[in-house]
Amino acid sequence: MAKQSADTTPLALSPAKAADLLGVSRTIINNLMYSGELPNIQVGRRRLIPLKALETWMEQKLQEQ
Repeated sequence: MAKQSADTTPLALSPAKAADLLGVSRTIINNLMYSGELPNIQVGRRRLIPLKALETWMEQKLQEQ
């Protein structure tokens, strides 16, 4: 069994957790994912948003303003 590190920050977030983190609805996150604007990966049947990709996306949005 692998030993878990002290840092429990996830590498990727579910759309629901990303929506909670950003304070927006899941519908907004899903629209961004499926339009290709928000990078995401598919693992099995689930879609996940890599945390680094979300941070990069946020930085790009801040630069656009």
